[in-house]
Amino acid sequence: MDDHISELPDDILSYILTMLSIKDLLKTSVLSKRWRKLWGLRKHLYFDIYNVLGTEKELLEKGYLTEVTVDIVYSRTYRCVNLDLGPKEFIKRVDQFLNNFPGTAIDSFFVNFYFDCEQSNTIDRWICFAIARGVERINLLFRWWPYTANSTTQNKLYKLDFGLFTNTITNVSTLKHLRLEKCLVCHPTNCDLTPFKHLRSLSLKFVKVDEIFIESLLSNCQLLRELSLVHCEFNSSTPKIVSSSLYHLKVSGCCKVSSNNFTRFIRLMLVDCFRLTSLECCGNDLSALNTNTRVLKRINFSIYFDEIENYLNAFALCATFPELEIMRLKIYTITMDLLQVATSLKIAQPLEHLKQLDCIIYLPFDTINEECDLMMIFNILQASPLLQKLSIMIAEPKFFEKQKDIRDVEIFSHDEIKVIEFGGCVGNWFEIEFVMNILKYAHKLEQIVVSPYFREDDSSNWMFDPLWFQSGRERMIEKLQGEEVVGREKLMFI
Repeated sequence: MDDHISELPDDILSYILTMLSIKDLLKTSVLSKRWRKLWGLRKHLYFDIYNVLGTEKELLEKGYLTEVTVDIVYSRTYRCVNLDLGPKEFIKRVDQFLNNFPGTAIDSFFVNFYFDCEQSNTIDRWICFAIARGVERINLLFRWWPYTANSTTQNKLYKLDFGLFTNTITNVSTLKHLRLEKCLVCHPTNCDLTPFKHLRSLSLKFVKVDEIFIESLLSNCQLLRELSLVHCEFNSSTPKIVSSSLYHLKVSGCCKVSSNNFTRFIRLMLVDCFRLTSLECCGNDLSALNTNTRVLKRINFSIYFDEIENYLNAFALCATFPELEIMRLKIYTITMDLLQVATSLKIAQPLEHLKQLDCIIYLPFDTINEECDLMMIFNILQASPLLQKLSIMIAEPKFFEKQKDIRDVEIFSHDEIKVIEFGGCVGNWFEIEFVMNILKYAHKLEQIVVSPYFREDDSSNWMFDPLWFQSGRERMIEKLQGEEVVGREKLMFI
C-alpha cells in the first residue's frame, strides 16, 4: 500500500503533527524510518494535564485526578489534580519528551499546569529549551483551578528569571509573545530588557508584578503592540501607561495588598499612547483617567452609580475620542435613586462616530421595588446619532411583583440604529416600555431580538432566568404584539 501521507511536504506534516496529543505524537516514530525523527517537525509544543497524562477517565483510574467536595450542604464536588502524584508524573513525561525531541526550531511553547516555586528549576530548564530553539511565543499558565483546591500563597509563586530569555548561543532572543499566569515578576536588578526588544504582546494574569518593570518595559520595547494586566497585584499603584507603539491595552481588576493583607483595588490613572486603538479598563470608572489617545476606536469600561459625576465624567471623556466606534459598558446600579437621576440628565458632548454599543446592567442585590428605569439608555442613543447596533444585557434579571404602568414617552427620533439585542428580559414594565418606545422612535430599525438569555463580557456561556418560561414570555407578547404597538413585525422572541 502506497504511503501518500509520508510524501507530503514538511510544512503540511508539521501542521498534522500539531493536532496530535503528546502520546500519539510519540507513537508516530515507530511507523517507519521516514517517521522516526519526523515528530521533530512539530513547531507548537503544548503541555497540559490531558495532553500529557491522558483522558479524564484515565486520570481518575490512575489516581491523578481526585474529587473534592466544596459545598457540604448541596454536595457539590469538582475534580482536581492529586498533587502527591500529578506534578511528578507530569514533569517526568515532559522531560522525557524534551530530552528526546529531535527538532531544532519551534514557534510556540505552552505549559498549562499547577506549579509554584518548588518547581522553579524545572520551569527554568524548560524556558531555556524553548529560547535555544528560537521560540516566538511562550505561555506559562500556573493555574490552581482545577489543579488544586486552594490557590498558592504569594510567597510560593514561581519567580520569573529574566536571564533565561537570552539565548546563550546567539545572545539574541526571538521572543515576540509572552503570557504568564500565577507567578511573580520583578524588575531586573541590572535593568537589562534586551531579551524583550522584539516583544509584540505581553499578557499577565494573577501575577504579582513590579509597576516599575511595566513602565521600563514600555519605554524600552518599541515593538510592543498589546499589553494585558488582569487581576495583577502591584506594589503601590497601577503603572503609568506611556508608549509610542502600543495599539491594544487591557487593565482589569488590579490591586494592591497592604502589609496586613488588606486588598485595595487601584485605578488606571494615565494612558499616554497616541497609537492606541483599543482600551479595556473594566473596574475603572474613568473619573480620574488622563489620556492621550486620539485614534481610539474601541473602549470597554465600567460605570458605578455611587456618584453621579462618575457617569457624566465617563461620557465626557469618551467624547474626546474623535474616532470612537465601539463601546462596551458595564453599569453597576449601586442605588436606584442615582439611576433615576441619571435618567433625567442629558449627555452634553455627542459621541459622533459611535456605531456599536454593548451594555451590561447589574441591578442591586437588595432591590425590593420596581424603580428600575432604562430611559438612561435613550440618553446615550440621543448622544450617538450614528449608532447602528445596540446590545443590552440585564445580568441576573429579577421580576418585580408590583408593576408600574407603561409610559409612552415622546423622547426623540433615531435615524441610524438597525439592530437591537435585548437580553435578560423577564417581562418587567421597564423592559416592555423600552421596547415599545424604541419601536416607535427608531425609524430605520430592522430587527429587535428579545430574550431571557444573557451573558457577561465575551463569555460564550449564555444564562437565563426560568421566570421567562413561566410567565415572562406571555407578558411581553401580550403587550408587544397588540395592534397598538408600532413596528411589532420587527420583533423576534427567543
